[in-house]
Amino acid sequence: MKTEYIILKETNLNNNCPECYSTDGMVLSFKQKRLKSKLMIKTKGNIIEGIACNKCENQIFPGQWTKDIERVYDYHKKTISAKRSTMRFTALFYVLFFLILLLAVGGYIYINNPELLGLKP
Repeated sequence: MKTEYIILKETNLNNNCPECYSTDGMVLSFKQKRLKSKLMIKTKGNIIEGIACNKCENQIFPGQWTKDIERVYDYHKKTISAKRSTMRFTALFYVLFFLILLLAVGGYIYINNPELLGLKP
């Protein structure tokens, strides 16, 4: 399965980075996980959030957040709307499903009523 992330919201923060104290370069992002395979596409319902600093290339974990960062995080979390958790099937799934269904119906007719297919028992 191939994993990709849907970016729900990504915003630049003007707060000081707890690591390098830079006021530009911090990015707050909210993402949703999507799994793709040849037969289905599944979107997870949970939201993955994170803050990273592009200046010092560090991930800022919640234990390092200041009160200002928490306030900005809470504000932006209220503004996002997550996509519903869904599971969709691809065209390949439907083709395979109807082929198997057709074979099953043909096998049933062949076993129970071979004269319908023009065959003599």
